Amino acid sequence: TLIVGFSTGGIGASATNKSLLLRAVGPTLTSFGVPGEIADPRAELFRGSTSIGVNDNWGGTAALVSANASAGAFALPAASRDSALAPALSSGGYTLNVTGIGGTTGVALAEIYDLTPAADFRSDTPRLTNASARSQVGTGGDILIAGFTLSGQGTRTVLIRAIGPTLARFGVTGVLDDPVLKVFQGSVPLAENDDWARSANAAQIVDAAAKVGAFALSSAELDSSILPSLPAGGYTAQISGFDNATGVALVEIYEVP
Repeated sequence: TLIVGFSTGGIGASATNKSLLLRAVGPTLTSFGVPGEIADPRAELFRGSTSIGVNDNWGGTAALVSANASAGAFALPAASRDSALAPALSSGGYTLNVTGIGGTTGVALAEIYDLTPAADFRSDTPRLTNASARSQVGTGGDILIAGFTLSGQGTRTVLIRAIGPTLARFGVTGVLDDPVLKVFQGSVPLAENDDWARSANAAQIVDAAAKVGAFALSSAELDSSILPSLPAGGYTAQISGFDNATGVALVEIYEVP
C-alpha cells in the first residue's frame, strides 16, 4: 500500500473547507514511459481510522474533468482505470491509501492538488501545510520520489525528512536502515543529506520539527533531514538507500512557520 498523509489548515487559517483534488494514477503512467505501472489502482481517503471517501476508476465525470483542468493536472482518459476524488475537507490530518484491485502491485503515483485559485488566497485561507508518503524503497526507478510545489512571494522554509530506522519504533518492519535524501529542482540538485545528526544545522532541524509537531528523531539513528528555504517553484525529494539498500521509508515535507 502506498500511504500518503497530508494536513490542511495553517496558522491564521479559518475553518472554511478546503477543496482538493486527489488522484491515484497507474495505467496512464505508461503515457510518460513509466514501466511496471499498477493496472487498476484504488484510492481511499481516511481521517484517522475512518474512511470518508473511496474511488476505483474515476469515470471521466464532468466534476472531475473540471477539477483536473483547474489544478493544471495532466489529463486522464475517461475510460482509464486511474482513480480520483475531489473532496472539500475541514482543517486537519488525512491519509490517502492507494492499493491495487485484486491485490495487484506496481508503480503508482499519488497526487494532492489545492484547488483554491491563486487570486482567492488570503492570509486566513486554509492551505496544504504538510505531505508525507510511506512505501517500499527499491533501486533505480523504484526509489521513493515526492514532488511538491510552492507558490506565493518570497521564500518558504520547509522541513524535509527521510525516515527509515525510526519507523521501527512505530512497529513498522523491513525498514530502510540508512535512507539518503536528495532535493532537486527539475534535474538540478539543490541539497543532499545522509544522517541528519551530522548536519551543521542539526539544532535548527530539531527546532523546526518541534514547531511543526513532527515526531522526534534520535541522533543515534541514520534518518536524514534537510531544512532549505525555497522560492516558488516545483521540487522533488528523492529517497534511496545507502549503498543501494532497500526497505520501507517515509518521506515528509512540512511548511515551517
